[in-house]
Amino acid sequence: MKGDIIMAMITCPNCGEQISDKAKSCVHCGVSLQPEEKMVCEECGAELEGGIEICPACGCPVAKSGEEATDVPQQVEVTGVRMTKKAKKIVLLVGGAIILIAAVILGIGMIQKKKAADEAKKEKKEYAANLNTITYTMLDASGIAEDCGNLIKSVWSNSIYEESDEETDEYTKEDGYFVSDFNEALGNLFADSAFSNKVKSVSEKQDTVNSLLKKLNNPPQEYKEAYDKMKEFYDAYITLSNLATNPSGNLQTYSNSFSEADTKVMNCYKAMQVYLEE
Repeated sequence: MKGDIIMAMITCPNCGEQISDKAKSCVHCGVSLQPEEKMVCEECGAELEGGIEICPACGCPVAKSGEEATDVPQQVEVTGVRMTKKAKKIVLLVGGAIILIAAVILGIGMIQKKKAADEAKKEKKEYAANLNTITYTMLDASGIAEDCGNLIKSVWSNSIYEESDEETDEYTKEDGYFVSDFNEALGNLFADSAFSNKVKSVSEKQDTVNSLLKKLNNPPQEYKEAYDKMKEFYDAYITLSNLATNPSGNLQTYSNSFSEADTKVMNCYKAMQVYLEE
């Protein structure tokens, strides 16, 4: 009949029973009658066994049936991002502000560094000036103290040994005769206005020197050695000044102490000269 489907019978290759040629599997033994699809590698074309995940020929991953390969790299194209004029302006303003702030911070740092350097330079200059002043003040005072001490020794000696001298007679003699005691002669000397003014000058310079010394107590590193030498000079100067303003002991000890102090003062001054600024 026209339109009818004609079915052909075939023999099952496994059990020998008759089955339709359209059957996908034998209804008697269950053997599959469809030709097995062979898997091939998408990359190199090599034949693959079922259940395998990686091609043994090239290493390409094998996609599972019904699934798309997930390991195939996907190319993603990124298009340029366009910024609005307002966004660009904000970026430029922020960038400019950052640069400006950095410049300001750098400028402040440089100003502070310069200021610190200027202050240190100023302090060193002032220290050097005070060092010069105290040294020459002590030298000047030592010269006055030396004159006083030498006159004290002469009056003291001439009154004891009754020796006449133009410089000392006005202190050692009264009405042409030597005074009875050297203390009286020294009293006459210290009562003399010219001599007492010299003694007063020595004392006043001590006050000036002590005031300057307070400013030199914390020397910069490069002036520490100069400060130590100045202190040695100061100690010798004070000893000499005290002997000139307040003589004591006997003539021999006084003379020896005064000569020793006088010599030390000059040696200390010479040692100080290398640290003084012209």
